[in-house]
Amino acid sequence: MAAKPDRPAGTRLGEIALILAAERLFAEQGIAAVPLRRINQAAMQKNMSAAHYHFGSRDGLVRAVLMHRLPALDQRRGVLVSRGAGSRDIRFYLDAFIHPLIEELMARDEGNFFLRFMQQYERYRGDYGLVRQLTPESVAIYDHLARLIGYLPEPISRLRIGYLINMIHAVLATAEERLGTGEVSRGEIDLIAGNLIDMVASALAAPLSAETLALMAQEDTGVDRGGTANATA
Repeated sequence: MAAKPDRPAGTRLGEIALILAAERLFAEQGIAAVPLRRINQAAMQKNMSAAHYHFGSRDGLVRAVLMHRLPALDQRRGVLVSRGAGSRDIRFYLDAFIHPLIEELMARDEGNFFLRFMQQYERYRGDYGLVRQLTPESVAIYDHLARLIGYLPEPISRLRIGYLINMIHAVLATAEERLGTGEVSRGEIDLIAGNLIDMVASALAAPLSAETLALMAQEDTGVDRGGTANATA
């Protein structure tokens, strides 16, 4: 059977333009707030149904943004873990997890919006099944971190792991925005990364206070056990 011909190069370029426009607009305005026609306009598509034609729906376009960024990011995490030497402690795994996100802050032609997009994604979609599917190396890092704080009571370790990505995205999305406005210089990125690793490592391994232990001793602690559990982007 004859091979199916490739799509015209212009089709693929149009899809990329839509993905990048969606990433920026979703990051700046929120995923639910941006109509597809606005994305078509931002991507300079003559066909005002282009986004629907290529991706089917808003959720299809969100999925396309994730698939455009996450596989390469996750591969980089796998490389960092496999090349690492010495103690594989909390800092080691956080470094492997966070540095590929820091690389998303490096200057690129289309600008930097992915970290703010991911923060908006947390608000838009509670289901991280697709993210976990696209980031197996990141899931493995999460498992290692959970094991390293396994000495903590299960409700506490679950809360800390559950809120891990929220903390990381909050800091880096703010840094991304401030880079765009000039409030932060690119020369400060390494310091932001090192300090973020320090902060998160301390948060994960922090000893329990007497107040927290007392709350755990109560039959109903009233602790919010929500969070973005097992999110790994």
